Amino acid sequence: MYYSFKKINIESPFPTTQCGHLSQTRELSDYKDHLFARVIGFKDDKNWLIHISVDVLAIDREFRLQLQNTVREKLNNKNINLITSATHTHYANSVENKKYTDYLMEILVEGIVSMQYQDVGKVLCTYTNMHTNAVGKSRISGYESNLEYLSLITFYKNENVPFLRIVINNCHPTILHADVPFFSAEYPGYVLKLMEQEDKNCDNSFIMGASGDISSRFVRNGQAYEHMVELAERLFNEVKVLAARNLPKHPLKLEYNEVEVDLDHQFNPIDLTNIRANLTTRELETIKHGQIMRQKLEQTKKIIKKANLSSWNLGAVKIVFFPNEIFSAYMSPLDLSKTMLVSYSNGYGPYVLPIDFPYLTYEMFTDTLTVQTKEKLIEIIKTI
Repeated sequence: MYYSFKKINIESPFPTTQCGHLSQTRELSDYKDHLFARVIGFKDDKNWLIHISVDVLAIDREFRLQLQNTVREKLNNKNINLITSATHTHYANSVENKKYTDYLMEILVEGIVSMQYQDVGKVLCTYTNMHTNAVGKSRISGYESNLEYLSLITFYKNENVPFLRIVINNCHPTILHADVPFFSAEYPGYVLKLMEQEDKNCDNSFIMGASGDISSRFVRNGQAYEHMVELAERLFNEVKVLAARNLPKHPLKLEYNEVEVDLDHQFNPIDLTNIRANLTTRELETIKHGQIMRQKLEQTKKIIKKANLSSWNLGAVKIVFFPNEIFSAYMSPLDLSKTMLVSYSNGYGPYVLPIDFPYLTYEMFTDTLTVQTKEKLIEIIKTI
């Protein structure tokens, strides 16, 4: 097995807005944290798999396909499978800025193509998880998820030497206030920074789980930078608990599957009289934002008609990559000791609520997928 890892600084060399909140309209140049793309590469005699975790809100389907095709061409290998994942920080450079995404494409291609691989022999990996509300829980009043999970995948060479860890957590990186005047990798980046300080000989990456309905809204003590650090440190301590567990090691696999799915949509009317009592001020604000987003969707009909879902079976666990902001309820049909569902990968699309979700929320306004499409997606998640 051959392995390579690279951290690529993806901060824009020119001012951009942030991306993730409607109020983020100022162009900024101040970086509170560094923004990175963390690239993991594994290859053997038959397979070549590259995973990229990017500190941006989202990577759309066309960007990912172009990146994969360009890397395949540059490295003269049509069998490279390239998976993108966004950490989904709402305080990174705007992916709606074409000048920035062109720059991002350029530096990612350059960085990936120049990666140097080393023979790490037989690789073993472990997987473990725990339920946690360290950084977040359901952000919808009266609706409990109980599917907030922190997961840790550790890779070993020479049987017991860890050289790579991947953290998976499903909570929106929106601890900070929407109007902070700087860019930030938010809690995912801060947790990785702490992990790097803890073990300088181990590479680290982060994947965002199924967090469509999960945020820090009812957990945080405030939305200043120090409040983000407080929750990140809390999650880091739980990562250390997982890392200390004595776990069975499994030979690493590079089994990759991908399917392209047609998405059918319908614009069902939304009953605006169905707003529940006792919602927070923030929830009421986001419902108003949802109405704005719905009007834009109905006027432009800019809906995503295709999606790419994929899975990577590592041996210790199978990761299912889903492009949309999927609700944590879609983890329910899975055996979470063997499979982990993630969001914001291989493309980007609006929220996917559970079928017959009863509450009027912000997320409902951009979910236009038909019931039949959701049923099809559930089957793919379970079987891919």
